Amino acid sequence: MAVVVEAEMFEEFLTWRKQREKISLADAFRELRQIATEEDYILEVPSCQDRPNPFADAIDDFSL
Repeated sequence: MAVVVEAEMFEEFLTWRKQREKISLADAFRELRQIATEEDYILEVPSCQDRPNPFADAIDDFSL
């Protein structure tokens, strides 16, 4: 099967299709790393710390 359409309509379709493509999380992080590299940006990640968890504390109060 074949369809003949105007070049302009086909370009609009390609633009529409590209806008609908979903970017994967891996691609998003790859793009973020690239931008950070280009901007000479360094992300400082703080060390992990335990935080209070009231839900876990409440479960400890119940006996089975």
